[in-house]
Amino acid sequence: MKRILAFLLVPLLSLSAFACGTPGIEIEQDNYAAIIERGYVVVGLECQYAPFNWTVNAADRGETAVLIDGTDAYCDGYDVVVAQAVATHLGVDLVVKAIDWDGLIPSLAVNGRIDLIIAGMSPTPERAETVAFSAEYYRSTHVVVVRADSAFADATSILGFTGAKVVGQLGTIYDDLIPQMTGALHENPLSDVPTIVTSIKSGINDATVLERPVAVAIIAGNPELAFIDFLPGSGFVVDDADAAVAIAVRQADVTLLAAVNAALAAISAETREGWMLSAIDRQP
Repeated sequence: MKRILAFLLVPLLSLSAFACGTPGIEIEQDNYAAIIERGYVVVGLECQYAPFNWTVNAADRGETAVLIDGTDAYCDGYDVVVAQAVATHLGVDLVVKAIDWDGLIPSLAVNGRIDLIIAGMSPTPERAETVAFSAEYYRSTHVVVVRADSAFADATSILGFTGAKVVGQLGTIYDDLIPQMTGALHENPLSDVPTIVTSIKSGINDATVLERPVAVAIIAGNPELAFIDFLPGSGFVVDDADAAVAIAVRQADVTLLAAVNAALAAISAETREGWMLSAIDRQP
């Protein structure tokens, strides 16, 4: 998912070369050996972006859920399963930190609170100026979510939303794609997907743009909503980097990046799709 940070990161990197948050980590050197010796890898994600990641309480957690560091809640989802596979490949334990989206890259590249971002993040050129990206671990298409009884529910093209109030998530490709829906009313973006879903269910807004797996998960829990797939030529034009999701590492962590790519290469496309379908089935 393409999301845009609201501030420049590069100038901040010069403020501190030492990562004060994670023991033994320096942001301007290769930390692979330190992470292996430490015995755990710290992964940052929102834990509120099902089916990629979500929060669950202890009583309702399944076997794939991982305790969120510093809390008594757990994080589950496709990203968590991928993170566990990477940690297993590295031979270390997995530690999960729940961090707001805008704080993820600073937590990795500025203060070293985390070692990896596995959060449905797209490897855009802008982000690649600050962090390094692995090979992709998932690829999404984008759909439109509406109320099932909406006048727009039968649209067959992104041009079929004239007059619709369409809202996106702040700082994401979801919001960036709305101008392609010629004739739609581009509403002020909202901060998170649950708030957007509520606004559509209540009639405040008519539609939103989401990645297909996220839409499938939302519809499963909100049968009054529906999502619209578009045939080739009738949907959104999306850059290749925006359709892919990848793991972010610090630019200096070249050995860690190679190890992450090796871990991903060992996971077949069939296994990845199975993990996503399972995450969709069990998301709250």
